[in-house]
Parts: sequence; structure tokens; C-alpha cells
Amino acid sequence: MSLEQESQNRLILPSNRDASGDDFVLKGDQLQAPPFSEFPSPIIPTNPILSWDSLRHRQPARIPSILDAAGIDALFVTSGRMALALALKVIGISAGDVVLLPAYHCMSMVEPVAWSGACCDFYRICPDGSIDLEDIQSRLRSNTRLLVVAHYFGFPQPSKMIRDFCDRHGLVMIEDCAHAFFGEQDGQPLGFYGDYAIFSLMKFFPVFDGGCLTSTRHSLRRIHLGSAGMAFQFKTVLNTLEKAFVYRRLDVLRLLLALPFWLKDRLWRWLKSRQESGSEVRRSSPSASEGGFGFDAWWVDKHMSLFSRMTFDLTSRRRNVERRRSHFLRMLEAFDGLQGCAAVHKGLPEDVVPYVFPLRVDHPDPLFWNLRRSAAPVLRWEQLAPGVDASIYPVSVDYSRHLIQIPCHQELTDQEVEWMIDVIQQEIRA
Repeated sequence: MSLEQESQNRLILPSNRDASGDDFVLKGDQLQAPPFSEFPSPIIPTNPILSWDSLRHRQPARIPSILDAAGIDALFVTSGRMALALALKVIGISAGDVVLLPAYHCMSMVEPVAWSGACCDFYRICPDGSIDLEDIQSRLRSNTRLLVVAHYFGFPQPSKMIRDFCDRHGLVMIEDCAHAFFGEQDGQPLGFYGDYAIFSLMKFFPVFDGGCLTSTRHSLRRIHLGSAGMAFQFKTVLNTLEKAFVYRRLDVLRLLLALPFWLKDRLWRWLKSRQESGSEVRRSSPSASEGGFGFDAWWVDKHMSLFSRMTFDLTSRRRNVERRRSHFLRMLEAFDGLQGCAAVHKGLPEDVVPYVFPLRVDHPDPLFWNLRRSAAPVLRWEQLAPGVDASIYPVSVDYSRHLIQIPCHQELTDQEVEWMIDVIQQEIRA
């Protein structure tokens, strides 16, 4: 069955859409897209999903992670944003403090700082994604306590140089490794030079939830994490399997569990119908696991689920690294020389394991929205924090509109990669 046929089987495409693009409206001098709820779900998984191949070839990866470092302390929480919030809590960041964040960001980086009560000050990035230390220097104040450094898309920042800068100015350094579980620099894994480092395991492993807070400089052993409850543990198993079934993985298991899952869906719909209108119920899983934004402080000190931790431990590291690099290099070849776009990185260093393939397109609208309604799993960070405008942060604003993120994770099949490349090439040429 082709990917196009699969999409028709699995997706209900909006009936008011056609190839003309008439459903995009002009607001001022810019096109405005319909709400994202009107777009079909991606035909290809945006993040890794569980498959039989995930659990094979369990040899260690050629490129290390911070968990391979000697003397490392690590805590496993439910998401990267909760790991960041926990780090802020451990450091003692509070009202009156200033935290330096990159101006190019997703809101899950900003929300934990807002929760802490501290003030965000955004610094510039360079066109290659590296941080602008001169701009950071100009923003230092007496109450500036913390610098957050993001390794965008898996490509490392100059961590050792930034460490020296922080030591000179009395700053705490957090390495945001949400995009970089694997990777090495100056003989050390990414996350080694920061006072703390945070990781988002859902971006690299087929897990429903998962984040990690690590440190090679401070002990984390006195921090107590609690359980999120049995409902969360149960939901983790169901959602991990359901997502694999939707994307036609674990087919034998899907057939064996068809009746129990059908009964579960009927029960869930009945419970929803019985719920009183307007009543508020705590989410049974963190918003990061549901693919959304938002920040619920109740999840800050909760353990990663048992099923996700087990899946994380059993997943092949070598396959993770090798397939991500292979998919990235295939995309680098496919988009090389194509007019209307340019790869942010012209090569793939031997010690880099990418999160996604970042591609800058000259005419993003309505190209990006057309890709979304074609069920292509592309992303972009459209929403920046208030005050981040083009007059001060030209690169960040340009990237928020023009930079699309294309999945290259290990669970993509060769057919899915080629379909995605073909759809994006056709749309760019158009």
C-alpha cells in the first residue's frame, strides 16, 4: 500500500480545502493560515515510535551521550521542560533574577522560567545558529544569574568557551540538549560543560514521556521525585502502543489487541460523556506527551513512567545514531542546489547526531501550510516570546518564519523518507 493510500485510510481530510489555496487569507501584508486543528494529522510520525526494530541491535552507539560520562548524576522526569523547571528550582532561581535565553526558541523553553518568577532576557543568535557572546556580554546586569545555551538541531555550541565565559562572569550555565541526546565536543559528550544539562527523550526514543536532568558538577542525589500515579502508568502503555498501531508498526500485536483497544475506546467515550460540563480534571499526562505546549507545575517533580523508562533502556543506541545520520545525509543530498531553499548546515560532522533536518525556505507561506495539509510532518517555531521582533533579533525572527524542521529520526522507513523529500521538493518548486 502506498503512503498516499494509507493517508486516505487513516486521515479525514478537511472537505473545504482544494489545491487553489483559497482558504488562506491575506491579513495586512501577510498570508494567514487556518487553525492548525483543521490540518490533517501527519502521515509520517514526527517523533520516534515503537517498532520491533527499535529493540534490535542493542550495541552501544559510536557517538556517546552524557549518560556515558563518568561521575554523572541524572534524574529522569516526564519531559525536557520539566527537567528545565527542576533545574531552575534546584539552582534557586526566583523573582528578581534574570535568565538569559536565546531569542530563537519554542515556548517550552520560556514557560519554566516564567513559572520560576524570574525575568527572561533574550540574546541574539548568529545565522549558523551559534550564540552571540558579544550580545550576551552587553546584557549582563547585577541580577543576571543564569545562561541557557541550546544545541539547536543536535549541532553543538562552543560549550567549553561558553563555560569559561560563565566562570568569568559568575553565571550558572544550563545546556539545553533537548535536540542533542548524542554528540561529542572537545572529547566530552554534550551536556558535560554546563552546571546542569536537560534532555528531551521523546525526541530521540520511542517513548510517550521522558526528560532528563544531569550534572557533572553538582550532586542530584538529594532530590526526591514522586510517582504520577497508576493512571499515568497505564496511559503510557496504551498511548505508546496506539501510536505505533496508527503508523502501522507492531502489526501482529495490533491484531491481537484489536478487541481490547476497541473496548477501551468505547469505555473512554462513555466516561467522557458522563463527565460534568465545565468540570476541571487534572490531565493524566503532561502536555509535552500530547504534542502540545503549556506548563503544569504538578509534573515538575514526577518520575518518568516505568514503561517509558524500560523502553528507553531497551532501545538500540547504535541504530538511533546510524539511521538519523543516514537520513540527514540523504536530505542534504536531495535539497542541495534546489532553488528556493538552503540547508542551515552544509555537512554533518562525524560527532553530530541530528534531531531534525533544518531547511530554510525563501517563500515559507503558504508553502509550510500546504505541506501540513499534505500531511507532511514538518514543523517550525512560529511563536516567539513577546518583545522578540525583527528590529532587534533579525535572525531569530527570520528563522521563526523561514526555517522548517524535517524529521530524520531512526523510526522512519526509507519509503517514508523518500515520500517526504518528494512532497517538499514539489512544493518548493511550485
